[in-house]
Amino acid sequence: MKKYILAAILLVFISATALQAKKTRKLYKTDISSLYDENSFTGFEAEIYHSSDNKSTVYLNVNLHDFNYFRHVTNDTHLAKFKVHYELFESYESKIPIDTGSLIFTDTLNYGLETEMIVDFDVNAKFPGDYILKITLYDLHRTEDNSVFRFFNISKSSTYTSQNFFVTDNDGYPVFGKHIGKDQYFKIQNNKLDTGQLLIRYYNRQLPIAKPPFATDKDFTFKFEADSIYTVTLSGGATELLELPYNGIYHFQTDISQTEGLTLFHFDDGFPEIASPLQAIVPLRYLTTTKEYDQLLNYYDYKVAVDSFWLERASNQPERAKNMIARYYTRVQDANKIFSSYQEGWKTDRGIIYIIYGTPSEVYRKNDEEEWIYGERGNPMSIKFSFYKIENPFTDNDYRLQRSTVFKTSWYIAVENWRR
Repeated sequence: MKKYILAAILLVFISATALQAKKTRKLYKTDISSLYDENSFTGFEAEIYHSSDNKSTVYLNVNLHDFNYFRHVTNDTHLAKFKVHYELFESYESKIPIDTGSLIFTDTLNYGLETEMIVDFDVNAKFPGDYILKITLYDLHRTEDNSVFRFFNISKSSTYTSQNFFVTDNDGYPVFGKHIGKDQYFKIQNNKLDTGQLLIRYYNRQLPIAKPPFATDKDFTFKFEADSIYTVTLSGGATELLELPYNGIYHFQTDISQTEGLTLFHFDDGFPEIASPLQAIVPLRYLTTTKEYDQLLNYYDYKVAVDSFWLERASNQPERAKNMIARYYTRVQDANKIFSSYQEGWKTDRGIIYIIYGTPSEVYRKNDEEEWIYGERGNPMSIKFSFYKIENPFTDNDYRLQRSTVFKTSWYIAVENWRR
């Protein structure tokens, strides 16, 4: 897919005090369930780099193909027009942003093409401190469902956190996300170290998949003793081109006395997509008994195993089976995109709930907790899941479910709905 960097044609800054009359609700009281809605008109990725003690640079990656292009009647060109609006908050407890601004972009060169656009801008995130950045993307040529937003953590309380590193590909573009695929080359920069050594701790681990929400046995404990340790050299502000040759967790550090650093992951080939029949079998563990799952793994052909499972669920109706497959694995792949932490998103506590129950009706996020509601708030038939954030040196996206036996009935009903 073609990539290029687009410059803003208009930049508008709005003072936080000017918004004070409108911003009366604390951030954590805002329903953010649309973050997990697969029907949004587009999505976008962001990477944040602490370019100085007073500024942090935000890089956005947007697919232009998702925007409406209007045809210009006089010169037969097609124009897309969209806006990026950002708000910087001190925490989810905040009502008023401490920095905000808008950028407007146009494009006439990429109508009908699969082109990724990269834009960047600075926010006034000062060291030391931690912040919440809300970014909203607007398609100015849509009249309905024309916006999508996301929240990003800015961690600037230490000079060792991951956002003090900047990862680029072999063409110099930012690498979005923390997964590095097979034969993908990259460089690393650090904002404090021009020449020196980066220590890499490598963890070759097979992490367990999430348990059902009613299973209250002891959670898995990660052992932080690395399987191997080695170094790479920073020279002239960057490393040479690197690759991650094996599946696992790679933790890059400038100071071995600290726990913080940049963590990159090499998951299965094709991630976040499901790229092989075996990759399609493993998420079926959420829908199967132990005996059924073992039978699937013992099939002579994994594709036949997957097809047979879904055909049986669909009463041997191929078209219905195809629709069930598309729906289930779309959720698996979306979970990988949204909930991945130090393991693939579908394996996480939020991933399993999202896959089996679907998009929550309401979602509320605090600094260290998320609350998901299915159904109407206050209705005795509704279901509420609470996830608490885990301090994890590898990721800021690790959440654990507060499990309870009260979820047992709803879980089996939801699973049975998938099985019939």
